Amino acid sequence: MTRGHDTAVEDLPEEVVRGPLRERDALFLHAMIVGLARRSGDLAQLRRAWSGAAGTLSSCSVDLFNLLPIGELWLAAVRLDEAEQVEHLVDDARTLLRALGEPPLWSSPLHWYGVQASILSQSPADLLPHAHTLAESAKTHTYAAGLATAGRQWLLLMQGSVDADDVEAAARTLNRIGLPWDAARLAGEAALRTPDTKSATALLHVARSLRTTSTAETNATDPTDSAAPPSVLTEREQEVAELVVVGLTYREIGERLYISAKTVEHHVARIKRRVGAQSRSELLTILRSMTPPNK
Repeated sequence: MTRGHDTAVEDLPEEVVRGPLRERDALFLHAMIVGLARRSGDLAQLRRAWSGAAGTLSSCSVDLFNLLPIGELWLAAVRLDEAEQVEHLVDDARTLLRALGEPPLWSSPLHWYGVQASILSQSPADLLPHAHTLAESAKTHTYAAGLATAGRQWLLLMQGSVDADDVEAAARTLNRIGLPWDAARLAGEAALRTPDTKSATALLHVARSLRTTSTAETNATDPTDSAAPPSVLTEREQEVAELVVVGLTYREIGERLYISAKTVEHHVARIKRRVGAQSRSELLTILRSMTPPNK
């Protein structure tokens, strides 16, 4: 899931639940469910997933092997204004890593979660310590170097500065080290924040291509010169997308396509996940660039 293979793991929770789970297994299971919900952009789904995960937090112990699920739950908590529920776990995790000398292999993923948490809470000051640790680790660790570069671009975005070339380079580096979802999110957010139309279009192209190529390395330097990305939506999703763009409600779309409003909602959630949109406004921006004029 951390490598962008959301659809490959969507059915795993049903498959792995076979009676009572051990503490670590329950933690990983709930973190995965929460992570999928967060990536879908569906706040109601995330709240439901969080409700199921909350019970594991009080009994969870911190060790090196639990850092990834703790990080995933951390982001969900920040997104839902429930950060205080995971503060003790995050503090214990950071204390453990400091005691071990911040080994890059273990510390870099957690500090990247810290960068993401700071972005969600719109707290550049909170981002700086994580960026600093990643920058130190970058001196000896390629993975940390990629995260440090991306963290620097996020900090600049939060400060209102967008350099399309630098953002694309950072996003492609994230993709190359196995984080296509994060890569697409960085490029997509930069596209929304830049006032330059040409740069916004190019960055949206980058975001779409990264979201659909999973961990495949892409080396194109000028997205306007490369071929258009393959269609990322099914025929039904394209129909829904066209109607979303023109402003129809879920009920109205359902009436047009002879499906329920709930089914439309599920299609929209999947579309958001496929194109890497984090909000409805971002989804509309991306769809307008993808969807041909209404016939």
